[in-house]
Amino acid sequence: MPITSLELLSERLANLPVGQRAALPYSVYGLLFPPGEPDDDARVAAFNFARDHGCVIEIQPGARQVVFTKRIVGHGRPF
Repeated sequence: MPITSLELLSERLANLPVGQRAALPYSVYGLLFPPGEPDDDARVAAFNFARDHGCVIEIQPGARQVVFTKRIVGHGRPF
């Protein structure tokens, strides 16, 4: 299922096993964390969202995507 909302991203991250990744193209990232890359406020919001879900993020300009990697088990919060 495509990720089109923060709720769906939250569900996806909650179900990721440790070490697995979920990549968002810049177009989706910009919708979820406006105005998107390369805005510092969008990066802070994405970093905080990732942290709250036990993940870290990696911005990949060459691939034009942002990757969330699960690092901690048991995180996630309902919306």
